Parts: sequence; structure tokens; C-alpha cells
Amino acid sequence: MAKQKRRVSITSRKHLARIEREQLQKRAISIVAIIVAVLVISLTGFGLIKEGVLDPRRPVVTIGETEVSIAEFQTWARFKRFQLVNQYANYYSFMQSFGDESTQSLIESNLRQIQFQLEPAFLGATVIDEIVGDLLIRQEAERRGITVSDEEVDKYIAENFFMYYPEGTPTPIPTQVTLPTSTLTSLQLTMVPQGPTATPTEEANEEPTLAADGQSDAEGTEAEPTIAFPTPTVYTEEAYQAELEDYLNYIESYANVSENDLRWMIRADLYQKKLMDVITADFETEEEQIWARHILVAEEAEAAKVIERLEAGEDFAELARELSTDTGSGALGGDLGWFGKGVMVAPFEEAAYSLEIGEISEPVESNFGWHIIQVLGREVRPISNERIDQIRQKTFQDWLAERHDSADVIIADDWREEVPTEPSIPVQMQLP
Repeated sequence: MAKQKRRVSITSRKHLARIEREQLQKRAISIVAIIVAVLVISLTGFGLIKEGVLDPRRPVVTIGETEVSIAEFQTWARFKRFQLVNQYANYYSFMQSFGDESTQSLIESNLRQIQFQLEPAFLGATVIDEIVGDLLIRQEAERRGITVSDEEVDKYIAENFFMYYPEGTPTPIPTQVTLPTSTLTSLQLTMVPQGPTATPTEEANEEPTLAADGQSDAEGTEAEPTIAFPTPTVYTEEAYQAELEDYLNYIESYANVSENDLRWMIRADLYQKKLMDVITADFETEEEQIWARHILVAEEAEAAKVIERLEAGEDFAELARELSTDTGSGALGGDLGWFGKGVMVAPFEEAAYSLEIGEISEPVESNFGWHIIQVLGREVRPISNERIDQIRQKTFQDWLAERHDSADVIIADDWREEVPTEPSIPVQMQLP
């Protein structure tokens, strides 16, 4: 059998060149695929880092060298949402216990107001304003050497969150002493209607009282046994610490607010209170006040007719009862009592303070209508506690507004995109 000839494959240069090109193309495709994969992973990683690390650190408010980050802004907003949602839940539960429509309608209006306050745009703007105010307050506090210690924060939490007073319940602040009833001049006596004579009260039936030893203080009367009331449970340090731990766990799980976050926001309240005390320390506790009455009508022509009737000799108090659209004061003959500056609307106040005792104003327009005003008295009188608080608040807010206007405040343009929407009102409680 003849041997087969062995076939020898001879590779041409052209064939080798083609193979080499194919290998180079495969290598290039692999390199491009690797590069694309690396880029995708890098971009994804950067996006996660940006969203989770870089963005939260980005400042939302800057004043000078002081910044508040997006993360801090979101924490403040979440805690504010937490407070509003809790308030909403309390109102909702309260509403469920009432059957009459008028009470339910009043509570429902409060619920809708809270819903509006929870809207991201409104809530975010409120928090931004509070943060700006806090930065300005802390900067001023530092300039004045005002500090807030950890112990003060602890005390604030114990007293304001849990009503825990380890050193005893504080003594109530005495109320502002007011002047006795003013002595009226003969002119004032002709203007002020005399009130009805007080009707003597019926004499109460005398009942025997028990002495300290439980014996009757009336002869022949048998003493009733002394009633022993239960002793209230003492609020111990251990009980307080347990409640505090539960609360801290709750706000962290429900609102993502840590204990450090809570203490930072409490410090804001304490700095504001301390600085307000300093700024409003030197203000008078007495002021010039006037005693006035008015008749309020809707149109200027009506006011002119009231003036004509007064000039014809008709009684101011009777006209107030008949015509005034301010039914509250109208029932009292138009009497508004004593008031200081800043209480009434500006046009009313300006006109009233320009009058002499007994003088009646020309018709004065305000956003309520047209007033005819008569001043009944003018004295320097003590300021009530409520009025003092109003003046202090206004004085401090005026100072804060002035500082805000003069400060270089930078607010991030995209803060609206960073407003949290949780925690939210439970679905079953939401109004339609």
C-alpha cells in the first residue's frame, strides 16, 4: 500500500496579518469594556458617595465662617415634623371624643393648619429662618461671653420634657401687681357710666369645721372621721432615666433624631433665652397707658352720622351698644379698657394718643372699619406680665431682624429639594 503524502499547511503572511488584527481588535474591545465597567462603577460609587456623604455635608446656610449643613437642616426639619405630627395626633384624638359639630369644626381647622405647616415648602422656609436666627444668636452670645453648659441642657430636658425637678418644684413667679382702680376726676365721672350696684350675696349656712385633732369645733356636733388620702408616688431618678431612654429611642427610630441632635437643638433654645434676657434686661415695667372707648362702623358715611348724633347730645355708650360692629366692646358701651403703645393697630393708636381726656376723634380708618374714639383716662401704669412678655418678644425680634438685615447670609438655592417629608401624619388620621 502506497504511503499517503503528509499535507503541510503553509500560512501566508496575509493570513498571519489578519489573525494579528483580530487579536488586536479583541484586546481593544476587552480594554474598552473594562474601562466602561470601571467608569460605570466609579460613577455609581461617586453618586452614592455624593448622595450619602458629600451632599449632607454641603452647607445650606452660611453666615461668615459658620455653616449649617444639609444634614443638620434635615435633622432640624425632621424634629419639627415630629413635634407637629404629635400635636396633630393629640388634636385628632381630642376631636374623636367630641360629638358636637361646632367643637369638631374648631378642632378640624387646627388640624388643617398643622397639615399646612407640614407642607415641605412652608416647613423648610420656617426651619431656614430658625437656623439663620440660631446662628446669629450664637454668634452674638459668643461675643457677649454667654455659654450653655451640658448641665443646663440636662436640666432643660428633665424639666420641660418630663416635668422632673430633682431639686424640688420651682416657686411660681409672682404676678405683676396692678394699680388699684383709678380715682376719676369730675370730668371722667360725667363720661363713664356707673356700673350696677353689687347685689349682696346670701349668707352661707354656717357649718361646723374640724379642728386639727379631728374634733368638732361646735358643741354637741360629732366629728367626722379624718379621710386619709393616698401618698403620691415619688418620681425617682431611676424612673426619669428610664423614661428619658425610652424617649430618646423613640425619636431616633421614628424621626431619625439622635440624642446629640436633640441636645444641639435644645442649646438653640437656651442660647435664645439667655440672649433675650440680656437684650431686654433694661426695660421699664411701667408705661403711659390710655383708657379709651370707641364706636366701630363699616363706612365713613356711617361714622359721620355717629359724630352728628354725638354732637347733638346723644350718649356715647348707648350709641356704641346700638351701632358698633365691635360687639365685644359694644356691649360695654365701647369700653376698651387701659392699653399701652403697640397693642392697637397703628392708625387707632396714633389717633387715640393724640386726644385729650374727654375729646372725641374724627372718624379714623383702619383695616377693621371706621372708629370714633374717646379717651377716658391717661396714666403711667404697671405693665402686666402678659404685656411684658409681648414687649420682650417684640424687642428681641426687632433686634434679630436688624442683625439679619446687616449680616451676610448665604442660603443654598436648592434647599427646597432637601426638605424631608418624614415623619408624616398616619394615613388613618389624614383629613380628606
